[in-house]
Amino acid sequence: METTHLIRAFAAAALAVLLLSAVPVQSWAAVNCATVTSSTTTDSDSDGFTDFQECNGITLVDGTSFPSCVYPTAIANRRTCVHPDSKDLFVIVAPAATGSLLRADYAPFTGPTYYGITFHPLDDLGVTVHQITPGQAGSDRSVPSGYTQKAVKVSESLDTSGTILGYCQWGTPTGLDGCTVYTQRIVNFITSTCGTNAIVTAGGTPTTANDLFLAYATHTFLHETGHTTGGMTGVYNSSYGGYHYKCGAGTRMEQCVTSSVKGGNCKFNFSSGWNGTTDSSTIQLK
Repeated sequence: METTHLIRAFAAAALAVLLLSAVPVQSWAAVNCATVTSSTTTDSDSDGFTDFQECNGITLVDGTSFPSCVYPTAIANRRTCVHPDSKDLFVIVAPAATGSLLRADYAPFTGPTYYGITFHPLDDLGVTVHQITPGQAGSDRSVPSGYTQKAVKVSESLDTSGTILGYCQWGTPTGLDGCTVYTQRIVNFITSTCGTNAIVTAGGTPTTANDLFLAYATHTFLHETGHTTGGMTGVYNSSYGGYHYKCGAGTRMEQCVTSSVKGGNCKFNFSSGWNGTTDSSTIQLK
């Protein structure tokens, strides 16, 4: 007999529910960086960084530089540079200070593959994410330090006193802090759901509990970031806990993840990506 389990997490607008979606890729006239001066406050791509910043590059607190993708020379690796014509978002990943369950090289915003799924960050929605550490932004999450625009911060928590797997305020990167992913709760949920059954991917391929955990954690990191970049669904629906789609909708912002135990196998069903059509007008970065 197949059973389905629902997991819920919260994102707040007033208050919204679980786990883990986007803007029409806008079309702008290309910025001519050779003519952009320090006096301009124009932000052609509406990502919170001025054309001047993105034409001259951004330097973080620790000296890490993100040069311009287009000036004075073109840079192919979009994740290493900033662009005046397409949105940039900095996201701080903050592991637990001690006892973190995340790998040292954990990078949920670089498109990793776990559990047979390649997790797309926000590229499909016209936003390039630059993952950074807490020490690379200002103490108030400003990027660069002292500037107006802020990074989103998502912290790992090992707290086990609740059932919520992820939480984030609804809004924009410049709003309230507090996005959290409860990794130990995710581990505990996987353990209680699967028991002694074999863990397999949605396609039935044998895998490990750790691979499943990393997939669930990545799904949650991306989902919660969605809540603080404009909400990430076209409408607020209280039936689905606010800015979410119904469970099983097949998008990153669906309200919950389903799982099943059948024939001695335990599997989870994660959405493969974002709803780039319905949510394409919701991204708001400032």
